[in-house]
Amino acid sequence: ASSSERGLAAASLFLRVLTLLLLIASLVIIVSNKVYAPFSDVVDPPNLTFRDFSAYRYVLSAAVIGCAYTLLVLPFAAIHVAQGKKFGRGRGIALLIFTDVVSAVLIATGAAAGLGLTVEVQRSPHDFDSKNFLNLVDVSCGLMLGAIICTVIMIMISVHPLT
Repeated sequence: ASSSERGLAAASLFLRVLTLLLLIASLVIIVSNKVYAPFSDVVDPPNLTFRDFSAYRYVLSAAVIGCAYTLLVLPFAAIHVAQGKKFGRGRGIALLIFTDVVSAVLIATGAAAGLGLTVEVQRSPHDFDSKNFLNLVDVSCGLMLGAIICTVIMIMISVHPLT
């Protein structure tokens, strides 16, 4: 394999690792994001979590599926770099590109749903102090969008040998 092919494979592997890290960070933020009633002990159940909104549950689901997919594909990307083999033009590369696109769309729709609901909640009057909660949801969705950028670049790298 040429050095440029090896470089593209290494870049793709790096982007997959970065995607995984961004999705894990997004998961940690969305799961740990809670609002407690004023002056209540932390042992009480929180008044507000991602579970209270369907769109935020979808954000979590999209991030979990994105992590699982990335963990599934990561060893193959690492082997590809280690062996320095060309992926080729066959069904394998087509399947990889297709599954990358499906994963990217799922993660993007999850992030968009979370950001969209956050905007709607911010517009409506509410009786709880949700500013920090909603800001953390925005951060979580923003990390997912960062993962999407990495995935789109990976797809472009995967398609490059086919052109």
